[in-house]
Amino acid sequence: MIRNRTTVKPGLFLQPFVVSQLSGTLIEQIVEGSEVTASEFAVTSWLNVVGSATPGELSRELGITPTTLSAMIERLVRKKQMRRTRHPEDGRSYVLEPTAQGKATNARNGKRFLKVIERLRENLDGDPE
Repeated sequence: MIRNRTTVKPGLFLQPFVVSQLSGTLIEQIVEGSEVTASEFAVTSWLNVVGSATPGELSRELGITPTTLSAMIERLVRKKQMRRTRHPEDGRSYVLEPTAQGKATNARNGKRFLKVIERLRENLDGDPE
């Protein structure tokens, strides 16, 4: 039997997938023209909240593979959005923290993000909470 749009029922993960795609596009628009990509904004936002973290902690908390994260860290260090320092207890590892420039970039993108959220809330029906 050939299935088409009318015979295939949406699966459990269809709506989360669609929301993920739309929210990803929205975040890409928010950070457009800034010094970071949407994925980098996610990493720097989390780092700005916690203050500092090891690559392993970032990988676990954000669900990013270590190899993908490693390349992203290199880009963010080059862009002066974060800095690397030796881990005080484990010389084999390092700790990442946002730079002043990284905090400023994150704050600007955060303000853009809040404006979009405010517009979204204005267009929702019902209780804003």
